[in-house]
Amino acid sequence: MNPFNFEFQIKTKIKFGRGMIQELSESIYLFNINKIMIVVDHGIIDAGILSQITKVMDEEHINYFIFDKVKPDPTLAIVNEGLAFALENEIEGLIAVGGGSPIDTAKAIRTTFLSQKLNKGLKNKNLPLFTIPTTSGSGSEVTKAIVITDENSKRKFTAMDESLAPDLTIVDPELTKSLPQYLTAIGGMDALSHCIESYVSQNAVLPFEMIATKGIELVRKFLRPAVGNGSNMKAREGMSLASLFGGISLTNCGLGLVHAIAHPLGGKFKIPHGMVNTLLLPHVMKYNIISNPPKFAYIAELLGISISEMTEMEAAYQSVEEIKKLIEDIGLSTTLSQLGVPRDSFDELVNLTMEEKLMLNSNPRPVKKNDILKILKEAY
Repeated sequence: MNPFNFEFQIKTKIKFGRGMIQELSESIYLFNINKIMIVVDHGIIDAGILSQITKVMDEEHINYFIFDKVKPDPTLAIVNEGLAFALENEIEGLIAVGGGSPIDTAKAIRTTFLSQKLNKGLKNKNLPLFTIPTTSGSGSEVTKAIVITDENSKRKFTAMDESLAPDLTIVDPELTKSLPQYLTAIGGMDALSHCIESYVSQNAVLPFEMIATKGIELVRKFLRPAVGNGSNMKAREGMSLASLFGGISLTNCGLGLVHAIAHPLGGKFKIPHGMVNTLLLPHVMKYNIISNPPKFAYIAELLGISISEMTEMEAAYQSVEEIKKLIEDIGLSTTLSQLGVPRDSFDELVNLTMEEKLMLNSNPRPVKKNDILKILKEAY
């Protein structure tokens, strides 16, 4: 794709900043809705984050119903349970609070709710969706994509459509303050993988390349201090912005081989998505370098490396080394074997990865089965 030929549109309205959650009630009133379904997991409730949000709604006497059945890697069964909850309570809008799992669950519930068969005769045919991220990584708060797990096959499937994009996201970095160190680390690496893969994507175009590269720079600057001190609000703010930029760029440019492998691998072995991306990112970058050395050299520069006295290829390979250093610094250095992934699963993982056409088609370098197998062995 010619990076200078593009369409630029972001469907989701974005409100970003510390304390921005205080504008939630005003936003709800603008959409003229009252019966709100809040989609959340128990971790958000236990951390006291949900109470900060419901307090704002209580002050304005907004009627809401809490659906708290969400679990990591949301399944079709949870989506169907949420759909039944929405229909029973005749909800008029959705608010997803949390990371990628609650947000993707809410997207799937809305899409199913609005299908003609189920929506026939219901009062509200729009069902606005608000997202309030409490992690910094998935970028799902602004994407037009969902990842849902089929609990029977243990496989994740991805869907992408404009109708999946939320109507409004409120990104308040204050809500990420209690995020544990480990989740901060893998979330940050998830955001970084989104920015890097979308930047080098075959479908990358200039406006979103600019957003992706700024996201890379923000991760380099703020991920280490965010992991080191969760109360560092400047770092939290930077990582919230990096996650947002990753979501904007991936939904417009696509992803690549990291995510093509990560989906079947994470689904089969129940490994957190951000952790799988962390493991795979340097190996896939190394494989992809030959497809676009200038971009990978620039990634090294964005990661803080002085490349003026390096050849282009030297600088490109240095980007991989800097990613490895970052992973080590935030305490995530590990291998597939340490996570319990058996070598005899590789052939199946290779075949499942080859079915991830959406991401393989945007990867900067063509991929064959032997390439995937080599990457898995290197990550082992």
